[in-house]
Amino acid sequence: GEFFNLFEDDQVKVKELIVEPGKGMSLQKHLKRSEIWLVSKGKCLVNYSKISPKETRELVLGKHNSLHIELGDWHQITNPYDEVCKIIEIQYGKETNEEDIERHSYYKK
Repeated sequence: GEFFNLFEDDQVKVKELIVEPGKGMSLQKHLKRSEIWLVSKGKCLVNYSKISPKETRELVLGKHNSLHIELGDWHQITNPYDEVCKIIEIQYGKETNEEDIERHSYYKK
């Protein structure tokens, strides 16, 4: 997918994430930020765990559903559906830069 930065200051960043059908992002966590996701279009499947990347559970997020991803939570967006999924992501914390990512695995269709 792709993303667009909509707003940024020293501790908050707002992005629009676009996940095309059949695509997804890596299973990852952040050490310096938390995130809030709001689905603005379509739906997505999220692999999520507070404990371990090997103990994720699947959550379906539809339009107007939200998810709070706290510091250190493992998360992965996938889109197995026929329609594009758009998510408004609010990042907040000590840092909101793209380097704050610990990846466990990449998405494979």
